[in-house]
Amino acid sequence: MDEFDIIDLVYSHVADANTGITIYKNKSKTGEAENHIVINHLEFHEQDWINVLPVNVNIFIKNHSNGMTDISTMRRIKRAVRTELLKIKTENGQYRNSEISGALPLPGLKDGFNCTNIKILVKTDKI
Repeated sequence: MDEFDIIDLVYSHVADANTGITIYKNKSKTGEAENHIVINHLEFHEQDWINVLPVNVNIFIKNHSNGMTDISTMRRIKRAVRTELLKIKTENGQYRNSEISGALPLPGLKDGFNCTNIKILVKTDKI
């Protein structure tokens, strides 16, 4: 699996969380005004037997009209996404492993939104 396959794999697991919000690869569309998730990756590490790709899953939740964070929606979506990401496992004899290496708030990343980043390390066979 290369970085494109890994992003597709993460995308399918995030979609399985059934959050009801739009999911984008790489970046969101210009002017996105609704809750959404953006999946992108950092540096691809190709090793002798496995590939390793750190992937960012950024969850963008609109603030309340008074500017306060919508904590209940963020909590619900983050938990659902995290649960699905941990289900990335070996499938049909192909090695796949995921490890959540952290989650952190990214305040002010996009005006009017609260963002939480889930960083996941995905390891796969080189096939």
